[in-house]
This record gives sequence, C-alpha cells and structure tokens, in this order.
Amino acid sequence: MLLQISVDDFKLISASCELRYEEACLLFDRTGQICHEAKSNFTNCEVVSALPNQTILKAKEGNLFVELKQCRVTTTSPDSPLQAYADVCKKFFDSVTDNLQLKVFGRVGLRVVFRKRYDELAEAKAALNSLKLLSIPKTERFGAASEPREMIFKWEGTEVGAMLRLSAELGKIDVVLPPELEMEQSEIHKSTTGLLLDVDYYTVAPVEKSQWDAAAWIPRSLRTIKKQSDDVLGT
Repeated sequence: MLLQISVDDFKLISASCELRYEEACLLFDRTGQICHEAKSNFTNCEVVSALPNQTILKAKEGNLFVELKQCRVTTTSPDSPLQAYADVCKKFFDSVTDNLQLKVFGRVGLRVVFRKRYDELAEAKAALNSLKLLSIPKTERFGAASEPREMIFKWEGTEVGAMLRLSAELGKIDVVLPPELEMEQSEIHKSTTGLLLDVDYYTVAPVEKSQWDAAAWIPRSLRTIKKQSDDVLGT
C-alpha cells in the first residue's frame, strides 16, 4: 500500500548550522571575548568546556561551539520557520567571524531533523518502504532483513549539495536522577519510535562573509529543504 507522506506530517526536532573556514589561529587570543559577547547576547549562557582549540557554551537559545576550523549553533527545540534560531546564529557567527577576522567560509551547512511518530517500529518501517524510493527487488540481503530500515541519498553540484536520510528508528531514553534531587521518580525511561527525515543542505563553493547573512539564509534554506524533500517523498 502506497502511503501519502509529506514534510508537513513530520515535526522539526533539531537544527544545526555550521561554518567551516581555514585555520583561525586568533582563536587562541579571542576566545575570552567571544565568550563575553555570548554571555551578553544569550539567556543563561555558560561555558561548558574551554579547551585551546574548542570552546562550548550552553544557553537557553541553544548550544554554541567555536573551534579552530569551524563554529556552529545547535538546538533541539527550534521554532518551525527557524527565524528565531537564525537570529541567534547571526549574533553568534557575527561575533566569531569578527573576532577571528574571517573573510571566507569554505562551507556553510544547515542540518535539520524531522520526526514522524509511530506506535510501533514495524509501522515506521512499513511507511519507509511504502515510499518506493528503491526499485531493487525485496529479498533478504547480507543474511539480514528483506527491507531496508534506512535510505541515504546525496546530490552535489558546483554551488550547493544535500544529503537526505530517511530512517525507521526506535530510540530509547534512560536517565537515572541524582538522589539529592529527591524526585518522586528516581529513573526515567522513554521510547520514541518514528520515521526520521534528516537533511544536510550545504554550500560547495566558497562563500564570502560579506555576501552571506545567517538571518536570511537559514529560513530560506529550510524552505528549500522542505520543498525538495516533499518532491522526494512524493516520488
């Protein structure tokens, strides 16, 4: 049975935007200033880890990373159009690029993950295989199952590229809480079953800092991702 599935059936559960650049040795001198500006720009911002070649900050708006050859902003609670998230990225990236005196990015990437929940893993697998994205006959492969649980596609041109992954997954969360919290429940166990749509959309050609704006590029890229993903799901 062919199921009709679109991106609108999925919930956006995480986003990560990353800039890659040539080795920025000013990181060793300017990390303190970057952290100071992050604390001023973001809510409850704190330094999680500070190493010579990598600093990690955590704020209400997301997790911030700055390294010798890349920086990124990640969140597991993104707004649907990614406009608020994009504004956070702009503030952080402007701080990093100004302090590290970066002029060109070797790669700019936006990775987003969507989930469509199902009650059972078998339902998620059935939904994945109903999309008819592969034309190979259904037969046992490598001594395993006859139907794949994951499909990965990649497209790349001279300016941009994208990798799309569809996966039927059963996720488990197991948390043991510290006794000093004196919670009624000392442990939390949760299972999440669903179909994941994971898309990494990125630039291939170098990007001039002066010609790139996170606040505009991220929401526009999300719209492109959703439109093109819908085309793939409807194949």
